[in-house]
Amino acid sequence: NDEGTAQGERISSGSQSAEAAESTFFTDSALGYHIRTQLADGRPSLIIDPGSVGNLCGDRWAKTVAQAAARSGKRPSYEKRSKPLNVSGVGHGSQAAPYDCTLPISLKQVDGQTVAAGTAKMPVVANSDLPGLLGLTALRKNKTIIDFSTMQMYIAGPGNDDLSRALPPGTDCFQCELAPSGHMVLPCCEYDNQSKQHND
Repeated sequence: NDEGTAQGERISSGSQSAEAAESTFFTDSALGYHIRTQLADGRPSLIIDPGSVGNLCGDRWAKTVAQAAARSGKRPSYEKRSKPLNVSGVGHGSQAAPYDCTLPISLKQVDGQTVAAGTAKMPVVANSDLPGLLGLTALRKNKTIIDFSTMQMYIAGPGNDDLSRALPPGTDCFQCELAPSGHMVLPCCEYDNQSKQHND
């Protein structure tokens, strides 16, 4: 499907830069945690992680994805970073990701038939079981919309449609902001204007 392939190609951006974030932090670095993030049937997958500013993965996950791509005639590529990305809290204290990898990926759409082909570019942590993380930079650049109730992710087409027109009455919309670190945050102590409040 040409349309699906063209749309899938837009997933390629979002490599985490040293300028965007000097370090990435994780609270649970045990091997068991990384195993639990894998699908039960063993299919390679990306963690949708807007809490991570950029994309990131461990070298063992990258190898698995590269091998799956190679079986379909796709070739990954690697490029040395101008400055290694320092990563903290992943397995062995502070580690460095000296290379970016560009990995071919294939995403099945909800019709169960259409497959969108693209690439995912991300820094690779050496000697690591870290799973692949699809971070906020790539999600924003690809105009991604996530429906958490259905567990479906949309990569929006061109244009600037007003999403609020498609939402049911009574929907609340809250403006998130970017912290200096590049993380997406939601201000949570907005007490100045209490004209309309409800508890959730």
